[in-house]
Amino acid sequence: MTRQAPSLGNATSSILPIATAGFAIGIFIADTFTHFEIAVPVLYVAVVLMAARFCQARGVLLVSAGCLGLTVLSFFLSPPTGPAATAIINTLISIFVIGLTTFLVLQGQSAEVALREQASLLDLTHDAIFVRDMDNVITYWNRGAEEFYGWTAKEAVGKVTTHQLLRTVFPEPIEEINAELLRTGRWEGGLIHTKRDGTQVVVASRWSLQRDKGQRPLAILETNNDITDRKQAEDALRRQANLLEQTHDAIIVWEFPRTVIFWNRGAEQLYGFAREEAIGRHSHELLQTVHPLSTPVFESDLEREGEWKGELTHTARDGRKILVESRHVLIREADGRRLVLETNRDITERKRAEGELRQAQADLAHASRVTTMGELTASLAHEVNQPIAAAITDANTCLRWLARDHPDLEEARAAASRVVKDTTRAADIISRIRLLFKKGTPERELVDVNDVIQEMIVLLLSEATRYFISVRTELTADLPQVKADRVQLQQVMMNLVMNSIDAMKDVDGTRDLAIQSQRAENEHLMVSVSDTGVGLPSQHADRMFDAFFTTKVHGTGMGLAISRSIIESHGGRLWAANNSPRGASFYFTLPTKAEAHG
Repeated sequence: MTRQAPSLGNATSSILPIATAGFAIGIFIADTFTHFEIAVPVLYVAVVLMAARFCQARGVLLVSAGCLGLTVLSFFLSPPTGPAATAIINTLISIFVIGLTTFLVLQGQSAEVALREQASLLDLTHDAIFVRDMDNVITYWNRGAEEFYGWTAKEAVGKVTTHQLLRTVFPEPIEEINAELLRTGRWEGGLIHTKRDGTQVVVASRWSLQRDKGQRPLAILETNNDITDRKQAEDALRRQANLLEQTHDAIIVWEFPRTVIFWNRGAEQLYGFAREEAIGRHSHELLQTVHPLSTPVFESDLEREGEWKGELTHTARDGRKILVESRHVLIREADGRRLVLETNRDITERKRAEGELRQAQADLAHASRVTTMGELTASLAHEVNQPIAAAITDANTCLRWLARDHPDLEEARAAASRVVKDTTRAADIISRIRLLFKKGTPERELVDVNDVIQEMIVLLLSEATRYFISVRTELTADLPQVKADRVQLQQVMMNLVMNSIDAMKDVDGTRDLAIQSQRAENEHLMVSVSDTGVGLPSQHADRMFDAFFTTKVHGTGMGLAISRSIIESHGGRLWAANNSPRGASFYFTLPTKAEAHG
């Protein structure tokens, strides 16, 4: 398909050679048969030059060949009567012009071949390339332009101006662009074009000005590359960068090995280091990072998982220690670089407040334990008195065996052993009571939940027996240990068992208390305390765990609220449900592989 616009030479190439040749041959005939001598050869040369100007090499060749043929014919048909010089001159001129024309024809063919090759190469590129004259009318439109914009060369060439066809949106006034093009011969910039289907595209455009031998502007070669996707990606990155600047979080991007390449305004405000001071520095050295993991372990985890979350301690420029909640995301670039996007949120004040809250909760829990232990004074006194009374009896028995005329040492030894056993039991009960009365900071350790349950049954068995309540346990063996505060778990068990005992004090019929432990889903264990009491209050079941809510005459309303806060601080859950036909069950779960929750 031809992509070259029609020109004056092309449009008249089939008419001018014939007309010019006829005119020249007419002059030649007149000269040959009328003997005008030298005047006609001069006119003949002028006609040949005119043919060369308007008809290119093909017209000149046609004119010259015709004139030479007439010269030869005139010698054979009608020998010239005038001077032979005219015919000889005409013949020599024709031979010269034919030789020159042949050279021009060969040169023209070579140029046309070169132009065709160039046009073929332009059609191979995916870039949209077109040529427009100084009036912006399209004179060439390559295949890349056809595919990109949707118009064929036939539709685009010579029909309309480029700016009308493509509805060009310029980055600056067109007058300024044209002025730069005329001054420097080139212009580059981004344009917005509209394709045939109405789609708008962003192109990187390059204009080159073509001039003639007299340095007059002839045409403009325009090459356009589609950068729509790249532009959209750049705009998205710009918006993201703007958002990163707006956030109060400290956002850092560093390249292995921890060389900072981005430092947002939030990082400047949090740490006190200006962007210029941070870029290019080693992030951990700059902030004196205290990391919970060693560097090799941290980097290995980040490489494997692609992400790391945790708490870090940083040092600000003024020496302040800052505790941050940190998230690292590994980004692998196409060129092989490894970048890390680090987002840090200051939690120093939050952690301080959480510590104060934990201490307040611990104080409240302690007060609740003391109150509960006060309510259990009679039962606890009875529980302690039992082994002490038994020890006194055994001690007296031992003395009697030794006071005989023939002391019975074996009986005395057995009685003494019972004394040791009973006093040890009493001491153990007192130790547990003291532990519940103890006030201090919660301490997490590996705890066997079954042991905690058994310990509390020992303390509360007398209270259950006092109200004719049978206690039954179903404890799953080999339960995994949990990381917990032992005293706090004892308090939860004490609160739940005491609630069940209170619920069964005044009921008629069977009074059963069942305590069960078992494995649960998602690496948790579950403990349940079930009774056959009055059940949950139907109208206030959703308020059971609210602080200060109670159905007891002398209750504080803090037992269940404290119990739920303790279980939740350990990463578990506490809830209640009614039993059928009567009574209620309280359940709590604890993670067996949980991180510390405060």
